[in-house]
Amino acid sequence: MVTNKRCLEKAIDFVLKSRDNEGMWRNFLSRTHGESTDWVTSFSGLNLLTARIPRSELENTAQSVLKRQRENGGFSYNQKIVPDSDSTAFAIRFLKNFGYNGVLSKSRQFLSSHQNNDGGFGTYREKNIRQYYRIPEDMPVEGWCASTSDVTASVLLVMPSNKKALDYLTNTQEENGSWKSYWWNSDVYATAHSIEALSGEDHNERVLRAQEWLANEDNIPEAAFYIALSINALSKNPKYKQIVKEITNKLLELQSEDGSWNTVPILRFPHPSNTQPWEDKKRWRKDSNDQNRIFTTSTCIKALNN
Repeated sequence: MVTNKRCLEKAIDFVLKSRDNEGMWRNFLSRTHGESTDWVTSFSGLNLLTARIPRSELENTAQSVLKRQRENGGFSYNQKIVPDSDSTAFAIRFLKNFGYNGVLSKSRQFLSSHQNNDGGFGTYREKNIRQYYRIPEDMPVEGWCASTSDVTASVLLVMPSNKKALDYLTNTQEENGSWKSYWWNSDVYATAHSIEALSGEDHNERVLRAQEWLANEDNIPEAAFYIALSINALSKNPKYKQIVKEITNKLLELQSEDGSWNTVPILRFPHPSNTQPWEDKKRWRKDSNDQNRIFTTSTCIKALNN
């Protein structure tokens, strides 16, 4: 019989042993832009901290991430690509656990520069991505620069008192309780992170609606990553105790012998002009899976530690 504790130990061991000599993780390999390091490491390290991994175990990882901070304060997908708000938000959330708050003030300023007039946060600034990707001036890039729910939710977990961002997030909730994901091929991602960003009595009704949507198994793809995200979002609501138990057992059964969870394409890359990838299938390149299984497995670790 599998147990949470044993599965968790195997998963943690797999993820920790997957770091390179600098303590970094690498995932989402792209033929043209390489693997993600800064973003994946910050995201995965943050998940491991929820499993009460000693901070000393991740100190070298944190130092390596901090060394990758750009002059403007931002962090990126990797050192080759220009900084973006989502990577920066995760880097701040991870690094603040190691006493780097003072150094990160410039990163918060970088984040603020990505807030749009509607109150939400875009991933990139137009000038930056045109220079890096050499995008022609006549090609629209509003998709990558416009506000999105998934990115705004990430930023709100750094800037929880940003009223305009809160208003944007509450105003973009769908009638069914979910939020639309821009960079992910399921709305589970944006919905789970929005629940986390809006946790608190002021937004309780919206959180409950979102949890009700996530509790419907028809809305959760057969992918360990999305199953784990739904567990994270539902676990604090006693109403869904039985559902959480059932999907946790399902997650345990999907674990591989080496402690990891297999992955499927989850990260999408809409065309820069595409503002609604859930309706417009035009892609910059095809959807990607985390081939090293770090992103998915670290998310499952967080789920099992609830």
